[in-house]
Amino acid sequence: MRLIAHRGASGHAPENTLAAFRLALEMGASAIELDVHQTRDGELAVLHDWDLRRTGRGLPKGHPARSWARLRRIRVADLTFRDLSAADVGSWFAPRFSGERIPRLEDVLKLAAGRAELHVELKKGSRLYPCIEARVVDLLRRFDALKWAVVSSFDHPALFTARSLEPRLRLGYLLGMTRMKRALAEAAELRAESLNISLRQATAKRVGLARSMGLKVLVYTVNKASDLPRLEKLGVDGVFSNHPDLGRPLR
Repeated sequence: MRLIAHRGASGHAPENTLAAFRLALEMGASAIELDVHQTRDGELAVLHDWDLRRTGRGLPKGHPARSWARLRRIRVADLTFRDLSAADVGSWFAPRFSGERIPRLEDVLKLAAGRAELHVELKKGSRLYPCIEARVVDLLRRFDALKWAVVSSFDHPALFTARSLEPRLRLGYLLGMTRMKRALAEAAELRAESLNISLRQATAKRVGLARSMGLKVLVYTVNKASDLPRLEKLGVDGVFSNHPDLGRPLR
């Protein structure tokens, strides 16, 4: 059963930062997961939330944004990458990570190339972020990453758009609230390689149905080693964890 570092080594470093991704690699992770939004000027930004209220801290002195309090309330889609990346997204976790910035997807691809499989979750498709699927696909092509990167999303139309753009793209279908019958039909149409489900959704019936359709089953977010034996017994192929060292040895 494979372990995938969820937002990097996010149990040990601020999530979705280069610090977390570097640490995951240092801890031996062979796969890393991250989240992608798109800024107003079309940059692919790596962060989980729709805004900076949870993980963002103050801007550098003299920054042109009118006020940090206002900036925190604005969604990623309304910010330029310059403004977004000016935020300190490390000090909320621990003082030693002060100054960590939001990376671009390109930055993480450079870091992971040849070292780990990358799971890229699109937080939303073109209905919110125009042409985001094309930008992600183009970037994966440019980095020759189609073989070692997997694109996933709860926004299933985004997956269909991505598939139409690149037949070779590896896809993961995030189940969410979709009924299992529909999910399996859509995953088959998409030629997805995995069904990604929550720990609560990981039942023998769901895992068995997915495996019978030739899908891998990946489970999020598993942070207790005591959950691993049950999941392995169910036939789960991999887990997303904030702790890359959870339950060693894992592949």
